[in-house]
Order: sequence, then C-alpha cells, then structure tokens
Amino acid sequence: MSRADIRYRRYDYGRQLDSLTRWFQALFLIASPSGISSSKLSKIIQVTYKTAWLIARKIRHAMQRADQYDPLSGLVRVNHMKYGYSYYQDAQQPLLIGGAFNEPDELQHVKIKQPDPAHVNPQSRRIAKSGVQAFVDEHTKGLNVSVSAPIAPRHPHLYHIEKKVTSWLNDTFHGIGAKHLQAYLDEYCFRLNLDFRQIPIVGQLLQWCAITPTLIYDELTRDKPVLAVPWHAWGSKAKWKGNYLSLWNAG
Repeated sequence: MSRADIRYRRYDYGRQLDSLTRWFQALFLIASPSGISSSKLSKIIQVTYKTAWLIARKIRHAMQRADQYDPLSGLVRVNHMKYGYSYYQDAQQPLLIGGAFNEPDELQHVKIKQPDPAHVNPQSRRIAKSGVQAFVDEHTKGLNVSVSAPIAPRHPHLYHIEKKVTSWLNDTFHGIGAKHLQAYLDEYCFRLNLDFRQIPIVGQLLQWCAITPTLIYDELTRDKPVLAVPWHAWGSKAKWKGNYLSLWNAG
C-alpha cells in the first residue's frame, strides 16, 4: 500500500468519525428536555441548515417508530385540541390528544395525533366521528376509552399538556406547519412518556435509532395529505385576514 493510500484512508476514517460525532451530538441535544431547532443545531454541529434538518428529522423518525409499538392502555381519555393561530380559529390544526391514566387518576402515557384530512370538516375544521374512531383503533388497545365532545371541558391534565406542547412548538421552532407537525408532536410525547416512566431518554433514543430503517430525504419531503389552509377559499391570506377585521369592526 502506498503512502498516498495510507494518508487517504486516515483522512476518510477521520471524516467518518467526525460525522459520527455530529450524529451523537444531535441525538443528545434532541433528547434534552427542550429539544432544539434545526437552525441552532446547524450552528452547534457546524453543518448546513438542510443537513441539520435532515439529521433531526431522521432522529424524530426513530421516535415515531417507537410510538407505533406503544399503544395507550388502561383507562384512556381522549380530548379534542387545536394548534395554530390563536386569533384565527378556522386556521388551526385540529388534533386529538389521548392520555392513559392509572387508578389514582395520574397521567401515565400521552399521544397527540393529526387526523387524516378526509376525517375533518374543512369548513368547521372539526374532526368527524370516523376520525376519532380511527384514533382509538390505531393508538389505543380499544378498552376503557372515553372520548369528550369537541366543545366539552377538557381533562385538566390533558389541557396542561396541550398548553405545554403549544408553547414548546412556538418558542423553540416559531411554529410548525401541518406537513411536518406530527413528527414534532411525536418527539414531544416520546420524551414526556419516558419521563413519566423515569427511563433515561438518550439510551432509549439511541436504541431506536439503531433499529429503525433508514429514511431517505425524498421520502421525508414527499407530498402528504394535509388540511388545506382556509385562505385558499378567499384567494389570498390578506383577503382572509381582511374578513376577520371586517367582522371585528362590525362587532
């Protein structure tokens, strides 16, 4: 083997080691209680924003994989919730939050899910019964499940989680759009559920990253059905907001 070959192998090994170090840094930062935005992650691990976003998104994919194998069980309560523009109700994303409780009414396990757009009324943006049933079928064991009506008072523990996750999405990421919202909701619940069980997060996340199949960039960015934004019906976001101002002034 020539000296040039030896130098190249050393360079290639060093480059791979440096890349692996960045992945471990990213995993540790995303596992932290507050998580981290891709813009901050890119500065810390010294990669482009696109690379940082892809790394973070792949780690979140492992969190989502873990969520699929862990349905809600026991005494399960399901509430309706929304995320998005606080002043524009018809622009918010309708969600379902489910919690598993023990006998002393202590919260043990949480899931927050976007319904399929086909299960949402586009005008009222309310989730149909079919969407609620889909949540129960896919994310619970189907026993001892109680579902509150959309306008009914929410369980105080679930309402607290709703407020916390909304603040986290807005403060850490300055808001998340409908296309990728589910990944961030699953990230939040992944950390929260391990915290409930007092299980160290980094070790669990590393394990799921190791056994989760690789997800390529094209798969992450492909089109997916999402609930259409309401201003499409008005022609522009400005006209849609203008309608709200007109109603406000009329009142």
